[in-house]
Amino acid sequence: MANVGKVLATIKAVITRLVFACHGIIAIWQVTVFKNDNEYWYLASPILLLIFEGVFTLTIKENQEWKWFCPSVFIYLGLTVPAIWLLELHKVDLRLQKKTNLTYTETEIPIPGATKIPTDMWVTLIEQFLMLTLIVGRWLLPKGDLTRDQLSQLLLVYIGTAADIIEFFDSFKDEKVATEKVLVLLTLAIWSWSLVQFTVVLTATKSRKSRGTAHRSDMNSSRACCCSIEVCAIIMNIALQDAPFLAFRLLIIAHYKIINYMNIFFTCKNTLVILLQIYRLYVLHLEKVDEGGGSHRIRRESPKRSPRHKDRKDKHKEKKKKRRESSDSSDSST
Repeated sequence: MANVGKVLATIKAVITRLVFACHGIIAIWQVTVFKNDNEYWYLASPILLLIFEGVFTLTIKENQEWKWFCPSVFIYLGLTVPAIWLLELHKVDLRLQKKTNLTYTETEIPIPGATKIPTDMWVTLIEQFLMLTLIVGRWLLPKGDLTRDQLSQLLLVYIGTAADIIEFFDSFKDEKVATEKVLVLLTLAIWSWSLVQFTVVLTATKSRKSRGTAHRSDMNSSRACCCSIEVCAIIMNIALQDAPFLAFRLLIIAHYKIINYMNIFFTCKNTLVILLQIYRLYVLHLEKVDEGGGSHRIRRESPKRSPRHKDRKDKHKEKKKKRRESSDSSDSST
């Protein structure tokens, strides 16, 4: 059974990296078609790193993934994100040409057995499948030191994160944002920055210990480690996602005067999420302080005597009293 599990893990690791490579090749292929220039195939060079990383992981590390950092996901992002940048900038050029009433032709890619797909649809599909591939790829990759419970929690966090990033990308739907190249570049930069969190595995929590099976010192050390991991995850989430998203939406509302329902709603949402995360950090700090104070008080308190010891002392007093009574009765008889 162990050999079968190892073979299945190896197959899943190979399939995941093949999916990463195929999706990146499709994105780069679209760039070469839209730009009408085959020189953009140089963007596929990270595939060589992905192959080297896969061979290293499967042989030297014996199919054990890295503990805190996922290099295959990082290489996959380096393969796909630059292609998406070029596709989005190509869309901006088309919009600017349309805005200035210049003649342009919408690129359509024929697929056998399907209708022609326009440029916007291709870019949307590539972006949407990027998020799906990140989630499914993390699921298929070997767990490494993660337990099944930790992996399931990590995948749920990834789904919520991916939904927020997709919502942020909806900023392109606004005509004022879509025709401002500075805002498009800023959106792409923040979007790329937010994807970095998929390469770090800090959101997994420590596995629970059954009550009564661990010593107090072990429980305190595990709680401290858990809190440190959770604190790092919260800080990373604020720095990589919520804070940049909030800053961008405040910029387009305050400076560019792009005020609509969606911008206001997501600005309030990001603000509330940041406040809740800060509150969570405060709660974790209080828990750590309470645990430290409680353990200190327990050490200084004198140990209480058990009820059995008290019963022995009472019996000893009764025996002593009976001896005195018997001695007094003997003295009176004499």
